[in-house]
Amino acid sequence: MSKSRVRRAEKISDVLSRTLSGLGLNERLREADVVRLFPEIVGAKIAEKARAISINKGILRVKVSSAVWRQELNLTRQEMIDKLNAACGELVVKDIHFS
Repeated sequence: MSKSRVRRAEKISDVLSRTLSGLGLNERLREADVVRLFPEIVGAKIAEKARAISINKGILRVKVSSAVWRQELNLTRQEMIDKLNAACGELVVKDIHFS
């Protein structure tokens, strides 16, 4: 007589996380979150003058309204990187390139 096998129910979030990880998409989703949440994380003042364009392999590209703002943001680059990574709860942004 064969034993019936009982399957334990899994949370959909666990299944989705495992699937995304298996496909190598977790990193891309975290990067997309950085671009999407950039204005909220850096604040309204900076978001008025700078817009996250893309991120690839930890390098965030940010379009800035002027050379003066580009220089100002370069001076606070590490602080911005730290804020973005803290909001993500892990190291996602390694550097920021302003243009």
